[in-house]
Order: sequence, then C-alpha cells, then structure tokens
Amino acid sequence: MSKLTLFLKGILIGFCSLAVPGLSASTIAIVLVVYYDMIYAISHILKKPRQSIGFLLVLLGGYFTGAAAGAIAVNTLYDRFPIPVIAAVLGFIIASIPRMVVESRNDLKKWHNWVVMVIVGAIFLVYALVITNGETVNFTTIRVPLDYILMLAVGLFTSTTLVIPGVDFAITLMAVGYYYAFIDLVGDFGALLAQPARLFLLLSYLIGYGIGSFALSSGLRLLIKRFPRQLHCVNLAMVIISPIIVIEKCILTNPNMAARATWPQFCWAFLTFAAGYTAFTWVPMLCRYIGILPKDADTEMLKADDAARHEVPKEVWRASWHTDKKDCHDTNDENE
Repeated sequence: MSKLTLFLKGILIGFCSLAVPGLSASTIAIVLVVYYDMIYAISHILKKPRQSIGFLLVLLGGYFTGAAAGAIAVNTLYDRFPIPVIAAVLGFIIASIPRMVVESRNDLKKWHNWVVMVIVGAIFLVYALVITNGETVNFTTIRVPLDYILMLAVGLFTSTTLVIPGVDFAITLMAVGYYYAFIDLVGDFGALLAQPARLFLLLSYLIGYGIGSFALSSGLRLLIKRFPRQLHCVNLAMVIISPIIVIEKCILTNPNMAARATWPQFCWAFLTFAAGYTAFTWVPMLCRYIGILPKDADTEMLKADDAARHEVPKEVWRASWHTDKKDCHDTNDENE
C-alpha cells in the first residue's frame, strides 16, 4: 500500500465520519481494508514508534484533511444536495457487503458467530436509532479553562468512534451537543488561526482523542488476537446495518429533507449511487484488467487482512518501511 493510497483512504474516512451522520470512521476503515493496520499501529506506537508513527502520520493527515473537507461540505454541498451525497455513500457501502460476506464465509459456518453478529448488530442499531441530539453547544464565548477540559473529555469520548466499529463520530458528537460547534471550529480556518483560544480548543480535543484511541486500541488488540473470527462477524454486522442508520439519520429524521426532496435530487441520487457502487466494484476490476493493479490483488488483500487479524506482520508494513521479512518476524516475536 503506497503512502498516497493510505492518505486518500484517510481522507475518505475523515470526510464520511464527520459529514455523514450514521457512518462511523471505523466502519469506513473496515470497508477500505485499513482497520486492522490502524489498530496495530496505534497499539504498537510505544513498541515500534518509527513504523507506527510513520503509518499514522500519513493516515491521520488524510483523516484530518477529510474531516476539514467534511465540515465545509456539511455547510455547503450536503445542505444543498443531501440526497445525491447520501446516495453516493450508500452505493459505496452496499458495494462492499458482498466482498465482506465472501471473506466471512468460513466464519458464518459457526452458529455462535451468527449469534454474536446478530446480538451486537442489534445493540448498535438500537443505540443509533434511539439516540437524540444533546443540548447544542457553541463557542461564541470560550470559558477558560472549563471549555478546554470539556473538549479534552469530548475527545476521549469520541475516540471510541475510531476504534470500535459501529460507533458513529457525528452521532456521538450530536449526543453530547458538540456536533455543530465542532463543525464550526474545524471548518472556519480564518477564525481558528486568528483566535488562539479556538486553536487551543482544537488541540485539547486532539489530545483527548489521541489518548483515548491509544488506550482503547490496546485493549481491542487483545480481543482481535483472542476472538478474530467473532470480531470479523461484528465488522460485517456494522457494515450491513450502516445503510439503515444513514437513511434514518440523514433522510427520515432530517428536518431539512422535505424541502430538498425534489425530482432532480432523486435523479442525481440515482447517478451518484451508481458512481459510488462502481467506484468500489468495477473500477478496481478495470484497473486490474489494464495492469494498474496486480491481477491477484483481491487474493493478496484477503491474505493481508487475515494476517492482520492474527497479528502477523503484513506486506503493507514491509512495503511501506522496507523492512526485511525475517527481521519483521523477529521483531514481532520479541515485542509480543
């Protein structure tokens, strides 16, 4: 995986997690087959600082670029053309489901994996559908140091959305009343640079987010090692229920949707859905056909994903940092 590819995946993760309520960062990371790499890098940041930091800097650089673009999109593109934007996202997610089902075909032969998938999926579905927006917060007047402490706590709380599949960033921010305040904070670069107090608010949030992500990923890594197949089924459940949550949060309970639900919007939605679906299915096939991607890319991707779930050093790490295969295995054995 090239650094450019990783950066572009980070952009998509950040954009969707902030701009599309109901779609979690971890769900998009699963769809893009970068989730287990991310957990491995975060949890090994003290053991393998050079590799982990190099990986995370590229991914998080894309993530925050996408989040900033998502904040701008919420105020412009999504407000004006919500149905086509939602349709594109749905096309992208739905196209990923068949691949994940194929990956899970051996896992789904066990009845207890089905039980885990259904129960956990139902829990997150109920959580997403019954949650309500919290009291709205704004940063017109910043209370020092109270707002800094609160933003640190919000960062810790929302870090769950990066590492726990199905917990949505936008919905979580809405629940605590910080969604629109956060969009205003991230999307207004002029005010962010002109007012140091707003910049310190963002830094407080990022510190809390980083601490929470590290703590959660370390615990989650143990679960991945102990229950890899069950967690894979949970990931599948999260992707399957995410279109339901997106439709409910973005369309059914969106107070502005009635005014935007016009025939031109639905016509464009049909095209954007097809574009999102095609981008995940036919475009990679075309790239393999013309030689841009190797013809066995899908097989290698599945092997790499399975290796990551069992914490075997992956080709993406060896390719990214030119680490010898033997040294990589030896280092992993020593650290574990």
